[in-house]
Amino acid sequence: MFRRLSGSLPKDPEFPADLEELGYHVNEKDQIRSIANPDQEFHYFISKNERVLEVQREAMDSTSISLDVLPFEMVPLTDIDPSVCIRANVAPRFASLGLETTRLPLTAGPSDPHIPILVSSNISTAKRVLLYFGESNQDLGIFAYRLIGKESIAAGSALNFVSDTLGGDFGKDTALVIANLGQLVWWRRGKKAMTMTSWNALPRKNAVSGGPRFDPIKNRVQGHENVVEHVKRVFEFVLEKAREHAEIDIIGLGEGAEGAVTYLDANWGSWKERVKAFVIGLGFVWQVGDELKDAAFKEFWAKRARAYLIHSEPLDTPLFGRQQMGCNCLSSGEAQHTECIMPRAYKSMLEFFRLVNDVPGYEEGEMDVEVDGNEAERMVKWVEGDGERTGAGITFSMGDEGRGVGIS
Repeated sequence: MFRRLSGSLPKDPEFPADLEELGYHVNEKDQIRSIANPDQEFHYFISKNERVLEVQREAMDSTSISLDVLPFEMVPLTDIDPSVCIRANVAPRFASLGLETTRLPLTAGPSDPHIPILVSSNISTAKRVLLYFGESNQDLGIFAYRLIGKESIAAGSALNFVSDTLGGDFGKDTALVIANLGQLVWWRRGKKAMTMTSWNALPRKNAVSGGPRFDPIKNRVQGHENVVEHVKRVFEFVLEKAREHAEIDIIGLGEGAEGAVTYLDANWGSWKERVKAFVIGLGFVWQVGDELKDAAFKEFWAKRARAYLIHSEPLDTPLFGRQQMGCNCLSSGEAQHTECIMPRAYKSMLEFFRLVNDVPGYEEGEMDVEVDGNEAERMVKWVEGDGERTGAGITFSMGDEGRGVGIS
């Protein structure tokens, strides 16, 4: 029997967390493109070796600066080092839009185990707070790396969303909190939180050795051991830091949607006077209506919630699913990936929040969407208001008390 000594095994691949050394740059359209071929996007499949691919991807996605030491007022965007990779690129841009990195628990120091979240500086004074819970596999402030690679850094991250939320008419007296459901693994040596994807890309003894051993106690942050606990702590943070009568709108995507809905269903008594509207983004129809236990929250859900689903129909097209979801379902305009729902649909979500906040007593009218055999046509029935109407056009009209009553 033969065995290879550890010194003779292939070395673990290494890639610099430097955009230029990786062969890329950020062009004038905020797109990551090859230096040698300006039209070429990030090339992931540079090898048939999976380890090479995951280490290269982490180098491209990584940050070489600590989010915990970012000053609030940053240098102009034109002065950002063009060689920094994705997370290091977006961090100062978030700060320039008014977001600060907050450590949870609040008592944690920079090197203590903690989970970073993004919070706008006006959290204690704003009349409205928009709370976002994303997917459990994404880095803080990132929606979809695939869109960062294809479209732009601003489009695939939360930068456009943050800009539109805190700027313009919608952002007047509005605060924003972005939870961090993805980076729930604590790397003790690096003293930072990370996703499991980043954890698996950490350096190894050689290219064929196993990854770092994960300790469920030492590599977790107390109070944030999983998605459920993190969602709970973020809600508690908002309850503590937001002004007493601030109204709250919530967006949940994927696991973030499930976690936020489950938490509110169990704690609706503490939130029913504050939460104004709720939007979720999912890649499937979830039997929410059968799972909700609090009757008051279930009623709120039917009247003040919407679900944006993966579908090939244009954005905002009403879809089948209200009987299962317990709320109106609409197309997100994204046909494949849950992570791409936010970049495609967040403007419609903000418009819904604006509608709920601007129209006194607003309630969603029930849409009963009938689907034919080949799912090619839909008929929408409004079952409340001034009598049932049917039609294919999707133009909302409002009743006396802000209740959706028909389409035309």
